[in-house]
Amino acid sequence: MASGHVADIGLRFDPLDPEQTDHRYALWADAREHHPVFYRPKSDVWFVTRYQDVEAVLKDVHSFSKCDDFAPAQPWPEEVQRVLDHGYSWDYFLSNNDPPIHTPLKRVVSKAISRRQTTAIAERVQDIASELIDDFVQDGIAELGEQLAWPFPALVALEIVGFPREDMDLLKRWGDEWVLLFSDAPVETEVMVRAAEQFVAFQNYVLEHLRDRERNPRDDLLSHLIRELHDAPDIDLPLEDIVNIPINVMTAGHVTGTLLLLEEISELLRHPELMSEVRRNPEKIPALVEEALRFEPPVHGTFVRAIADVEVAGVRIPKNASVLLSYGSANHDPGQFRCPEAFDVYRTDVKHHLGFGKGTHFCPGAPLARLEQRVALELLLERCPNLRAVDDRPAERMQHFWLRGYQALWVQWDVGDAPGQ
Repeated sequence: MASGHVADIGLRFDPLDPEQTDHRYALWADAREHHPVFYRPKSDVWFVTRYQDVEAVLKDVHSFSKCDDFAPAQPWPEEVQRVLDHGYSWDYFLSNNDPPIHTPLKRVVSKAISRRQTTAIAERVQDIASELIDDFVQDGIAELGEQLAWPFPALVALEIVGFPREDMDLLKRWGDEWVLLFSDAPVETEVMVRAAEQFVAFQNYVLEHLRDRERNPRDDLLSHLIRELHDAPDIDLPLEDIVNIPINVMTAGHVTGTLLLLEEISELLRHPELMSEVRRNPEKIPALVEEALRFEPPVHGTFVRAIADVEVAGVRIPKNASVLLSYGSANHDPGQFRCPEAFDVYRTDVKHHLGFGKGTHFCPGAPLARLEQRVALELLLERCPNLRAVDDRPAERMQHFWLRGYQALWVQWDVGDAPGQ
């Protein structure tokens, strides 16, 4: 609950209000200047908006815990929680715990999708992107969310984790339900109960595959997790405690990858001169990816829990309070970034962005994500010349408490004017 005066912005701000979507950064700017730490009574959440304060909280492991990262801003209805209680422990979600529990989990996953491992699968990543573009390149028009941005990182994740490719539609449905479960969107309880049932089904699916790998090891993440976390005598986790790690890798990797790719493409559509430059010089793509992670990070914030009464930017946050560290606002803080409201692929301060988090919980899949984005953009620009928006089909943004980005983006291009068509 709040301590003291509730700032006006805490009453006005609503991350689920579609009317505020296009003005989100103006609201963040107002907060950074006047109320850098504010309380929103409706969701019982504190928001931290300045870069230096977000960074300080991330480092303060004595006052804040990540153990509630995978939790809704508002508690789930009792019916939803009862369903989830039939599943398996959430203690071992990769981003839902603190050291020392977090340390071996992060080490094992980082080892499986390290920069060296990512380089080894680069050719396969290229093949997957090419196959998807093959399916629509002759049409001259596509909804890139459904036809490229969603299936591409999902298929890559499937191969890394070790799930069958023919299960992708099933896994997509479970992934969509997972996003809904944590969205805090105003939906009927029955809808949330169904999402919870699907999540538990996802857990049981993973457990079944883990048991199979225990009998028949392969060269995939599932087998790696068994070897490093289950068979290792110094860790010895039961398989039931491991199930959420592949779910975490699968959903976090493909959901954020989808949102990031659509954001990058939308920026190119808004800046045709930049698109022309990047098409001529694909070596600019990595800088474009980093600037997109700064400018519109898919993970717009991360939750922590105050484990003691603590003061941030002169504001007292009470023990047990839920706190959202706003990566989106911090990435637009003029105290950290020059001209932060400009999308600038030449900026020299971009390396400080929080698009992949920071510190202990820095995203272990960052090398893979960067590879996927580079490959997808390079192939799309090469094979779809004169890429442009479809005027009568506006982009659609998702409504979510802490994810931000487009869920649908229509584009068109000239057919027959590029290699590979």
